Amino acid sequence: MFEKAHYYIEAEVESNIMETSRVNTLTLKLDRFINIKPGQFLMVWRPGDGEIPITPSLTQGNTICLTIEKVGFTSNRLANLKVGEKVFLRGPYGNGFNLEHPGKYLLVGGGTGAASLTPAYLKLVEKGVYTLFLVGGRNIENLVYVNKLREIKANIQIATDDGSEGFHGTLPELFKKTVSEDFFENVLTIGPEKMMFKIAEECLKRGMSCQVSLVRIVKCGIGFCGSCVLDPVGLRICVEGPVFNASEILGTDFGFYMRDEMGRRIEVTL
Repeated sequence: MFEKAHYYIEAEVESNIMETSRVNTLTLKLDRFINIKPGQFLMVWRPGDGEIPITPSLTQGNTICLTIEKVGFTSNRLANLKVGEKVFLRGPYGNGFNLEHPGKYLLVGGGTGAASLTPAYLKLVEKGVYTLFLVGGRNIENLVYVNKLREIKANIQIATDDGSEGFHGTLPELFKKTVSEDFFENVLTIGPEKMMFKIAEECLKRGMSCQVSLVRIVKCGIGFCGSCVLDPVGLRICVEGPVFNASEILGTDFGFYMRDEMGRRIEVTL
């Protein structure tokens, strides 16, 4: 019988909803409340299946949602959990989004990034801040969390590469169109790294503050293992991030290189 360590939080699966063929959203009931700021992440572990970092897509009391893309063994196992099964969480870790900057906010979420940005959107709306949410995918079948955003009546615009829903074009193209028509003082983005790099560069040109949430292979979550370090500056995704001001990471590995499971430096492809 497994006995969890004191720093793990036990969570039971209440529902498992398929978002797309590659993405599922789990609703979990926690055995105690944890305060998670928008943009922070949890280490999610099922004994025997490994542990990965996930940024919650919704937090409400002792209930949280995790939107999981099936990428490797561990994420596939977690995404396929059934109602009543249990997982264990530790955290939260890292720095979340700074939502105290004055002005309007433009949120840009590609893939599962739309889900991970939702807590920030809800917090901004709660504060009465004007916020526009841009969501994108390759096609209508690859749009993640759009149904939930519509359910909460979010102020969203959609882009699909093939034009099957909303704007016909990529998310960076919709972003450029949007900011050419209206100025936003603040931009928050989560999604494929190449996409975020384009957003960050455009923000720098236009004098817009941009916060970027980076995804890397995180093993320890507390800054010891070095698997998530941004070269050459030594910033750790799990401690100094995962949210960074774009100005401090442009010129680093961001957009170009990361480390694989063995610690080898590899090219960022997405």
